[in-house]
Amino acid sequence: MPISENMTDKSIQAGNSRKTLLVGAINMDLIVETERMARAGETFVCDRLYTSGGGKAGNQAVAAARFAGGHGEVKMIGRVGDDGFGRELRAFMTDQGVDMSGVTNDPEIETGVAIIFIEPSGENYVHAIYGGNGKCGPIESRKAKDALPNSGVLLVQQEIPLACSLEVMHAASELNVPVVLDPAPAIPSDAVPGGFYEHADIITPNALEAEALAGIPINDVTSAERATDLIREKYGCRCVIVTMAGDGVYVASDELRGHLPPFPVDAVATVAAGDAFAGVLGRSLCEGNDLESAIRLAMAAGALCVSRPGTQSAMPYRDEVLEMVAGR
Repeated sequence: MPISENMTDKSIQAGNSRKTLLVGAINMDLIVETERMARAGETFVCDRLYTSGGGKAGNQAVAAARFAGGHGEVKMIGRVGDDGFGRELRAFMTDQGVDMSGVTNDPEIETGVAIIFIEPSGENYVHAIYGGNGKCGPIESRKAKDALPNSGVLLVQQEIPLACSLEVMHAASELNVPVVLDPAPAIPSDAVPGGFYEHADIITPNALEAEALAGIPINDVTSAERATDLIREKYGCRCVIVTMAGDGVYVASDELRGHLPPFPVDAVATVAAGDAFAGVLGRSLCEGNDLESAIRLAMAAGALCVSRPGTQSAMPYRDEVLEMVAGR
């Protein structure tokens, strides 16, 4: 089915009782706004430092919860340290409506931290120390598998040990729970366990991640289209959505194929755009929206996210997303 011109004939559903389940990393982000990065051996004075909850799964969970209305429809599985950052993250995400009962408190390791430098263009540079995220394993996979029967979609990324994620993805496939994989950060193919990408129903790489998966450079819509076909052929996944920042997205699946132009906004920080996209995509699919509607809602969420500072704190609310989509 080709891309339609608008969503006037698309239903936007709400009120589905099935949870959106996320397994992955939760970090505290230390965000530095700077005119430029320092050179080797140079001390450069930056403009501002602030903190925001982060981690790809953490960001996506907050995006999904804010889109869902914050009524407990989103469940997070992960691990934080029993420290100040861990307690702050747990409190904030709970306040946003994320069910944090599946998050392990580990007194033997620190909470993950990411130091993020943002230039005036909105471009970002991320240095992560994964801490407790790196210890996710059998405890987290068991908690996630226990939650799958009540879940409408599973969202995973590549910031915790992939063996943990793969075990949950395999269980989701057996229960016919759709799996949405954000293949970020990019990982060398020889470090990825066999069957990992094959267990994803929907893969949402950005252009650089799609290049790594497809093995070809991506510099325009035509090359993005070719990459989606190569990824689908290689891994057998149902749908590939390549996000291309200011160039929109290209989607390829059996039921939908084509390019969707972006929502124009002035970018402040691009660091969490992909997480806003993935979180709202997963939640809107869980609510029963068709693929095209879900992608457009996710694109609006990503656009709103880049227009404001922060990571978890930058995630838009449902009414903001619907207003942007309605205004196109």
